[in-house]
Amino acid sequence: MSDRAQTPTLETLGRSSTTSGDTGIPQEGPPEVVHMHQSSHDLAKETVQPEVTETKPEPRYPRGARLFFIYFGLLLVVLVTGLDRSIVATAVPKITSEFSSLPDVGWYGSAYLLTACCFQLLFGKLFVEFATKWVFLAALVIFEVGSVVCATAPNSVALIIGRAVSGIGCAGLIAGCLIIIAETVPLHKRPKYTGVIGGSIGIAQVLAPTLGGVFTDQLTWRWCFWINLPLGGVTLITILFFLPVVPYSGSSKAFSLKVLLTRLDVLGTAIIMPAIVALLLALQYGGTKYNWNNWRVILCLVIFSVLTLIWLYHQICLGEKATVPLRIMKQRSVAAGVLFTLTGFSNFFIMTYWVPIWFQSVKGNSAQQSGINYLTATAAMSSTTILTGFVTSKTGYYAPQMIASSIIMPIGAGLIYTFDVSTSTGYWVGALILFGVGMGLGAQAPVMAVQTVLSGHDIAIGTAVTVFMQSLASTIFLSVGDNIFQERLAVELAATVPAVDPAVIVANGASGLREAMQDNIRNRCELSEVIANESQSEFQEVY
Repeated sequence: MSDRAQTPTLETLGRSSTTSGDTGIPQEGPPEVVHMHQSSHDLAKETVQPEVTETKPEPRYPRGARLFFIYFGLLLVVLVTGLDRSIVATAVPKITSEFSSLPDVGWYGSAYLLTACCFQLLFGKLFVEFATKWVFLAALVIFEVGSVVCATAPNSVALIIGRAVSGIGCAGLIAGCLIIIAETVPLHKRPKYTGVIGGSIGIAQVLAPTLGGVFTDQLTWRWCFWINLPLGGVTLITILFFLPVVPYSGSSKAFSLKVLLTRLDVLGTAIIMPAIVALLLALQYGGTKYNWNNWRVILCLVIFSVLTLIWLYHQICLGEKATVPLRIMKQRSVAAGVLFTLTGFSNFFIMTYWVPIWFQSVKGNSAQQSGINYLTATAAMSSTTILTGFVTSKTGYYAPQMIASSIIMPIGAGLIYTFDVSTSTGYWVGALILFGVGMGLGAQAPVMAVQTVLSGHDIAIGTAVTVFMQSLASTIFLSVGDNIFQERLAVELAATVPAVDPAVIVANGASGLREAMQDNIRNRCELSEVIANESQSEFQEVY
């Protein structure tokens, strides 16, 4: 055995039992695969009495056509959730023009990511306590209901509500895909299947901006949400008829509502949700609608701080029953992966939302063209993510890719920060490709780290924490970016184009800026310069 096989790498996943280099938690290995629905007490019993696990038969996994249809359904749902996360980006300028809702731009993404973030950990608990099949289907139905609300939204508020409902469903779908793979695929084959899932996410990120632009220009932005219904319907059918129901194998004692609420840590979810909402409200309105020293903003920040401390204390008191057991976060690789996710994906979503606005408002591109332009970044990210997955599977190492990502991504962001009205095509293409490559190198590394150093049902919890931090980072930084843009836009308009009423800009939305200036070419040119400068403030945040 080589030296690197003695430390946790993807290559050791699926081999004989080993010990984590961080905390000594036993790693699972074939032929026995610990069931995701087993409680911590049951896992402890199996560790103390290994002879019991040795006599258990190897789990029977679906094969052939049945496995194909299950996995096909998972690929579709990953494609749908990936599209829904980013497809609205190129449609935002048209939406703001139709609803006169430029100040709500941040909420179109944040509402979705907020609920996906808040319910991510709760769904992790649901998958432990109930059959995966029914929890997954329930999440899919919730997601589709949210899509219908968005597609039929008569105003901006309804659209935001629909995005929030879709986010709740998305939280269960992302975790559900990983758990279904664990239940239907042997441990030593899972990296291959999860790699294809990662590739599907990349494909969705490539298609989303362009597809959103096509729908917006050729049909209507509402098709960005109608498209989820047929794709989600196929997934519902395949999972309903082909995925077996794995019975719960935990305690056989009477299961009261009180016990259920305790195991799901509903109280923890009820504490953390208003905390995050309070933070978003402070970031959204501080410095724009209200001054930072306004009592409303200060109150929101105080509520966030107090509730966060209460939630942390609550998690510590629950111990192993906590939504996130402290021992998992003490894992060095898990903590590093979470920090990497926090910094990396916040950058990605700011770029996804504001680069198309820069193309449409500054360069005068259509929604479809702006999506095609941003394809340079998403295609680079997708292809690099897939290639990195193969390299990691071959070598067993994921840390070098994270280091390379930390170097290349800031360079790309720095180049994007220099965008202005006169930026050439070659320059922005190169900058977006470099940024996409940097993102792709580290996109899957945190999840790989979690799946390598954790074992049993801890993998689901660790993955949920990683996705939770991804959603939280994206939610917070989208609101921060929207706040910076609005605050500085008002100041620059007053100084550079005093003849233009800021209310006109808000009323016309991002894609209506040039139309609003048809009667005054000079103001129109100066306004483009202002928007370009304020777009730089978004890119500066990333850099």
